[in-house]
Amino acid sequence: MSEENVAALRAAFKQYANGDFSPIGLLGDDFELVVSAEAPDAGTYRGEGARRWLRSWVASFEGMTIEATEILDAGDKVFLGMTQRGRPPGSAASVEGQWWQVSTFRGGEIVKAEFFRERAHALDAAGLS
Repeated sequence: MSEENVAALRAAFKQYANGDFSPIGLLGDDFELVVSAEAPDAGTYRGEGARRWLRSWVASFEGMTIEATEILDAGDKVFLGMTQRGRPPGSAASVEGQWWQVSTFRGGEIVKAEFFRERAHALDAAGLS
């Protein structure tokens, strides 16, 4: 199953790199989102609150894209490095940020996603340190 999890994230991030964020459908009903303390609105969100946080984050940038830079299989978890690019609304200035994510899968759905500013913390969370 882990190869399928990696393939699902690769396909989703291929769309994200083109500004298409519709693959949010991969998320399980009781999806849990853990946002690192360094991010705005850090905390833990569940279900519709987690989906709302993700939609709000995407909407807070114009021309947003997110490119996968590294994907590692960790069994029921997938470690992912990503580069986000976009513009704050009304601005001509583009911003770029590097983040790491650990997604936990169950039954082909993402049941938990954890976002990190530090690669080492994400590797630890994925059990890959």
